[in-house]
Amino acid sequence: MTHVVDTASIRVHNRALLNRLESITYQDVLAAIPKKCFERDTQRGLLAVATHLVILTASYALLAVAPVWCAPILWVWLGTVLWGNFVLAHDCGHQSFSPNKQLNALIGHLLLLPTLYPYHAWRIMHNRHHAWTNHQDKDNSWRTITPEAYNSMSPINRFFYYNVHAYFWWFASEIHLFAFHFDRKKFSDPEWKSVSVSVAVIIAFMAVFFPTLIYFTGLWGFVTYWLMPWMVFHFWLSTFTLVHHNHPDIPYYPEGEWNPVKAQLFGTVHCEYPWWVELVCYKIGVHIPHHLSTAIPYYNLREAHEALKLQFPEFIHESRFQWSYLQEIVSQCHLSDEEGYHIPAKSVRGQ
Repeated sequence: MTHVVDTASIRVHNRALLNRLESITYQDVLAAIPKKCFERDTQRGLLAVATHLVILTASYALLAVAPVWCAPILWVWLGTVLWGNFVLAHDCGHQSFSPNKQLNALIGHLLLLPTLYPYHAWRIMHNRHHAWTNHQDKDNSWRTITPEAYNSMSPINRFFYYNVHAYFWWFASEIHLFAFHFDRKKFSDPEWKSVSVSVAVIIAFMAVFFPTLIYFTGLWGFVTYWLMPWMVFHFWLSTFTLVHHNHPDIPYYPEGEWNPVKAQLFGTVHCEYPWWVELVCYKIGVHIPHHLSTAIPYYNLREAHEALKLQFPEFIHESRFQWSYLQEIVSQCHLSDEEGYHIPAKSVRGQ
């Protein structure tokens, strides 16, 4: 299913599709994916990490010798490569990188160091998103709220909510990082045992890396070698996660109507990106099979996606990354109406 404008006829069509999905079990959907897609190859994963780190190192070396006017171009590229760090760590967090949990944790921690994400904190928070994808009340990633909830917010909270769902979407993941991943209250006691280790690793990294970088390169070095690439990294993190589950054709489901098949199969978007992004983002845009089973390694996602399209073509949402498509999301997908479909904030009294 390609990107379409949401109309009354589309909603009628979707109701019929969602009614049909009620009779399809999760086991039915998983059975459509070839078993070989679930096979993990640790050596292949390690080779991908080694190759990626070579690309990252070479890119930083190029930035060090390039003329100043090239810096913005290289910031964009380096931020995109850092997004690749996150995607490979993402497989580690889901244990689809290797059957060895200790290796997953080690690689995940190392890859996330320059992003400042505490590995176990991110892993736990992200798995909550997978457990409640597109749930009106429980999803913790880009969840849209009802107009009533929006209007009941304080003016300052409404201001922040609106802007991170609109044209400041690219800043949302920075807020999410520091507001959630370092907060003791967001985790249970057993969770905090591992989270506190990851938080300590990130704090130690910042305590050593930032002063060292500034000492040898000055404040400009801090900006050019870390801050600007990090901001671009967050642009991609915010953008990918926004596009994966926000679409004019996809509702957020209230309690009683949500089920995992509707959320993961119908409520997740496959998106193709420019080739230079795809080069280092490790197929994370092939997102539907990943949401159906986090056990699928990134290198098997495309085969799994094609199998799902063959079996369930009418339930698949596919798109291509374009500014016009992104603009439609950030201008329209702010709140959820009574059926869970996106509506712009300007259509309600509070904005």
